[in-house]
Amino acid sequence: PSDAKLNATKTPDYERSKQHEESFALLSTLKFADVVDHGEIPLEWKKHPTQSDETYSALEAGLNGVQGENILPSNSRPCVSSRGRVDVSVLADLIRNGHDGTCTSYDTTDSLVDISIKDSYDRLKAIDMWDDTIASKYNVKLVRPSHDAWGIKKIALIFCDDFLQTVYEMPWWHNESSMHTAVQDIMKCLNLTNAKHRIVRMILASMPHGITIPVHHDSGEWVKHTHRIHVPIITEPEKVLFRVGHNINSLERIPVEAGHVFEMNNQAKHAVSNHWDKYRVHLILDYVDETFNVNERIKLHPGEVLHQTRRSIDREFDKGKRKTPSFLIIGAQKAGTTSLYDYLNQHPLIVRARRRETHCLDWRWNDKEKSAKSRRAYCLKFYFSEELRKHPSLLTGDSTPSYLTSPDLVIPRLKEVFPWDVKFFIMLRDPVKRARSHFAMVTSQDGTAEQRKVRGKEWLKKSFEEIVGEDLLCMKNMGLIPHWKVERMDVESCLKGEVDINTFNEFFGSKQEEDCYSKYQATIPMNTGSHTLVGRGLYVLQVRSWLKNFSKAQFMAVRLEDMARSGGVEKVMSKAFHHLGVPHVNVKDESPKNVRSYKQMDDGIRKVLQRFYDPYNKKLGDFLDEESWINPWPYVVI
Repeated sequence: PSDAKLNATKTPDYERSKQHEESFALLSTLKFADVVDHGEIPLEWKKHPTQSDETYSALEAGLNGVQGENILPSNSRPCVSSRGRVDVSVLADLIRNGHDGTCTSYDTTDSLVDISIKDSYDRLKAIDMWDDTIASKYNVKLVRPSHDAWGIKKIALIFCDDFLQTVYEMPWWHNESSMHTAVQDIMKCLNLTNAKHRIVRMILASMPHGITIPVHHDSGEWVKHTHRIHVPIITEPEKVLFRVGHNINSLERIPVEAGHVFEMNNQAKHAVSNHWDKYRVHLILDYVDETFNVNERIKLHPGEVLHQTRRSIDREFDKGKRKTPSFLIIGAQKAGTTSLYDYLNQHPLIVRARRRETHCLDWRWNDKEKSAKSRRAYCLKFYFSEELRKHPSLLTGDSTPSYLTSPDLVIPRLKEVFPWDVKFFIMLRDPVKRARSHFAMVTSQDGTAEQRKVRGKEWLKKSFEEIVGEDLLCMKNMGLIPHWKVERMDVESCLKGEVDINTFNEFFGSKQEEDCYSKYQATIPMNTGSHTLVGRGLYVLQVRSWLKNFSKAQFMAVRLEDMARSGGVEKVMSKAFHHLGVPHVNVKDESPKNVRSYKQMDDGIRKVLQRFYDPYNKKLGDFLDEESWINPWPYVVI
């Protein structure tokens, strides 16, 4: 099978059946590997899957001076280390009842669980801890989708979310002294007797006869920070095939006699098949290095409900704790907002809105709703708000770049329907290039009929220069740009304007300028994207309005040019994830989104726009803190 198949979230049933048949033949032919004690497997070896590790690949390919007979697995970093052997009979006796689907003392009816038994060992031994009904009341029910689908039973003792933000201790761990006693020899073997706080996952898994967990490697941020331990508890070594290797062609058979405590690199390929006629039970344990700090460790109450996704865990107790949306990308149009939204949504803890550009605060605003509550309910329909109430560790937001241009319209509505600490992203781009890209988009005939309708038809029979001149004249007539000196009040003269810097400095930031910009905003139509070609690039007027209404800490501003340079996506996204308070992850697909080719503008109109935008650009540094905003797009103004 290909690596693509093996690394899929769920291996198809036909592939799993095929691997199970192949593993049966290996029982009599594949010898046990000589697994020795290498001590702890360094976490340095677990940064990424071993099949893509250059060190492994070089050794196997005979590179870096390794030749001929020396190319052996023993010359590579070992995937398995035997940490010792202990007596697990007490643990086996404690958890045996119900591990194979049969309960010898009590059935799963709650009334028959004798919780009056005071001795912890006798109490746990008497019940079927493997049964979900019992666990749901006296422990906490945990979902493991693939394992559950394959009929693998479990007793959850300790578990964590994928990013190791929170570790959850289950009642059958923190309330039952007998469980600690039953695993004390294992703890001693691993030097964890006085360091149980380092354990982030501990689970007992009972695997039915005839089941194969297919070849895979574990995924999730937790993997690279933890040591994975397996301890066979109830087993038949000759009938259970447990294989580990750097890749699918180097899988070795690991001895799985009861009490063999072994560590494995779970970034390596591994698989297990049970050909025994009984259930096989392993204790699976993960622990972190002493230097690793877990944010929070919670002792759950019996019967608590957890809500899980593939990468997150939330308590029913915390339902509704996070408001929707958590973030908005408010602009600017044609400045990389689609790319930023895609990169954000590659994070496992971020969920897309029902539509990328909701526009629920501008042209999709519902005037028919007469109360703040009903307007909020309307806006929330654009998100998976009801589904996310159970998952406060997940975030969602949208990207509506027209919001930046219309602060007078959008901000009061936003404060009414989303009156919480929303995080904002502002993507900005050289406004001259933004204008040309804007024109190319709305005059393009590609896309769907709906997309073409939204773009509008107003500019289809006009040139780029005409639209620039018309917008400059509009702003001139409204008194918004008194510093743009022209001979006559017409389009042709506006395309020849010059900046009077003294007038600009006197007018900038005045009440009159704010009033004129409000008048200009009021001309923006809600039924077309063919408007404000030049005005959308007056970023400082827009940013200033937003910063007057919200805390600066709520904003992150990004230059498209910074994101476009080598290493830029990684650097920007590291800051973006920090801004949202989610753990850092690497963005896998860094390709720019929603791009198109178009004819570049003539040099003459470029110089006009650079001349016009230059004083506004230089004012951005007064409002955005980073030094790069002092003169973000330096022009040679003529």
